[in-house]
Amino acid sequence: MPRILFDPLIPLSLWFPLLLIAVALLTWYGWSSRRRIAVRRRLLILALMGAALALPLGVLLNPTWIEPIPPPPGKPLLTILVDQSASMEVRDASTGRTRYEEAAELAAEATKRFTGKYDVRLFGFDRELRNTSPEELASHKPEGASTDLSTILEQSFDSDQTQGQILLLFSDGVNNHGTLARLRETLSKAKATATPVFARTFAGSSDIDDLELELGLPQEIAFASQQIPVTVHLRRRGTSTETAHVSLKLEDQLVEQRDVEISGNGTAETIWMVSQPKSGLYRYEIQVNPLPGEVTVVNNTATLLLRVVDEPVRVLLLEGKPYWDTKYLVRTLSADPSIELTSVVRVAEERLHRRKIVSLTSEGQENKKDEWTIETQPDRFLAEAGELDRYQIVVLGRDAEIFFSETALVRLKKWLTEGNGSLVCFRGAPTSQINERLAQLLPVRWEPSQESRFRSRMTPAGLALRWLPSGGTEDPLSGMPSLASVTTPGVPKPLAVILASTEDQDQSAPVITYQPVGSGRVVVVEGAGMWRWAFLPPTYQDRDETYAALWRSLVRWLVSNVGLLPSQDMALRTDTTVFSTDETATAMLWTREDRVGSPPEIELSGGMMDAPRRLAPVSTGAPGLYRLVFGRLPEGHYRANVTGVANKDDVAGVVEFDVRGNLKERLDVVAQPEIMRMIAENSGGTEFTGDDWMALSRDFDEHLARIHPPRNTQTPAWDRWWVFVAVMTFWAASWTLRRSSGLV
Repeated sequence: MPRILFDPLIPLSLWFPLLLIAVALLTWYGWSSRRRIAVRRRLLILALMGAALALPLGVLLNPTWIEPIPPPPGKPLLTILVDQSASMEVRDASTGRTRYEEAAELAAEATKRFTGKYDVRLFGFDRELRNTSPEELASHKPEGASTDLSTILEQSFDSDQTQGQILLLFSDGVNNHGTLARLRETLSKAKATATPVFARTFAGSSDIDDLELELGLPQEIAFASQQIPVTVHLRRRGTSTETAHVSLKLEDQLVEQRDVEISGNGTAETIWMVSQPKSGLYRYEIQVNPLPGEVTVVNNTATLLLRVVDEPVRVLLLEGKPYWDTKYLVRTLSADPSIELTSVVRVAEERLHRRKIVSLTSEGQENKKDEWTIETQPDRFLAEAGELDRYQIVVLGRDAEIFFSETALVRLKKWLTEGNGSLVCFRGAPTSQINERLAQLLPVRWEPSQESRFRSRMTPAGLALRWLPSGGTEDPLSGMPSLASVTTPGVPKPLAVILASTEDQDQSAPVITYQPVGSGRVVVVEGAGMWRWAFLPPTYQDRDETYAALWRSLVRWLVSNVGLLPSQDMALRTDTTVFSTDETATAMLWTREDRVGSPPEIELSGGMMDAPRRLAPVSTGAPGLYRLVFGRLPEGHYRANVTGVANKDDVAGVVEFDVRGNLKERLDVVAQPEIMRMIAENSGGTEFTGDDWMALSRDFDEHLARIHPPRNTQTPAWDRWWVFVAVMTFWAASWTLRRSSGLV
């Protein structure tokens, strides 16, 4: 309602004396002029003079006209979000129903109660936001493979909303597709835009039954008849102790069976020995029998690819000066009997130590042959004809300029593109100034920076390769010692794939990156000080094998890229034995360069496919090398084979792989009320329990009152033209009347 407000321009202690003086003057004037003019005229003059004095005194009181501003038209926006991921299917709500059933009922009730006062939007979500209705909520089954609370909250913001917006979140707090750092950033945006999240957590005493089987390394290399230990990790989810029945199969033929006792919510480890008398690629499958009522059986199997060779994997390591990292890498690689290591380290000007370590096996006894020589020509290892062809992998350390000449770079590129070799840049940039010809081969470019330290984490692409056993942690690199770097890798090239990155979410940088170069691969491993990963503190002793496992897995993954064996006309391979439902399944086909005609088609079968389908390989541009894109596939076991092969027993033309969804959503179902509490507090909302809609409505009203406080327009009542005219009129009228009465 409009009203008048007085805000004096001068203190009242001064204004009241002025008022008394004005009254006294008028009284004196009226008394002194009582005998000179008539009473009526005298009273009129006093009235005009009183008005002329009253108006300026009134202006000094600064009367202000207050008028309220009406709020923006329309209704505030209320967005209700209901978690539809698989973890909400757990039946541990207080009413004996699933989390989702209780959440859907409360969301329907909230929609009914707040419609009318608010514009209500109702969404279901997992990784994506879907518009829904109370009826659809009741009939929907939560099957989302993962939850991304950060993305969901960002997509719920309406930047055009002027009346105010509120988010009402119904979830169990499980957030397995985004990081907490990104979620906190989203909540900061919500608070800055006055968009609070009122969170309701659905949680109970959840207990599931599941057996998970995982291999220490899914790919192994061995000599013919060499016994290779295969480490199998078993994890039990559930409180009871079970005897797990584990079996080892080779090409669907049973090899061995064991019973392994595993305690409730515990882990167990068992080691199996495998060997093959002939060279080739062998596929083993380890299975554990499922428990009654197990959540999922997808993680009850694991695949081992055993590559048996007649000759060792030859690795050449080139280092510009002695480093601790080099020393421990040499020790790690030389400990692997399937690797023949040649290391060349410059120790002085024109003086290099060349060391060759070979494993010798005789009558079951393994010995090492260690040869030392002095070299004076560093560029010959890459530039001499035939020298580079002796190796499958070249590892470059720092300060490697001395090994590069124009001839060496030309031969290195040809070796990568046509010889199926692989290059590894160890500890970042191999040279202080990257030659343009060398830069064409590398997946990243570097920029100089101050020395900094960083910690690493595996990316989804890196986790999919399963180089490292998880050890029960979400990321096998979490908690590992930090690494040091004096350069910053820039944006990776278009074909580059980041397998590990820094933990810094704001300015995440690549740590392990690779890209294909023709038939070969180039890998860059950032950071110095990785040798400390082999000397972990007691609290991380369970990851003591991480350093060795990383390099063993890298070597095996690179060797798996080697093209055809002498006895093979073609070979079909995949980068990994397990793909995710979120990624594209691919394979590579190698054929002899002298093959006439187009490459054969590939037949894909298995999984949930009604019938096999055929795909045509696509040339990569390298002679005899083709790429197969199977696309995103549903969960299941798949088999791809080259069609029209005369020898049906040729396993080189057959590849098998598994496709799995994000099992975390079905297995790690423990509710996270602390995350829901953080969402509410950091966004400016509150966490509520029960169904006290009146209290929730009051919270909504208080928020809207804070963002839309009463607003008024203030207009000085005296600041008008007619006020000035009135003052002048009264003064002029009183003066004229006095003059006509002979008083002036």
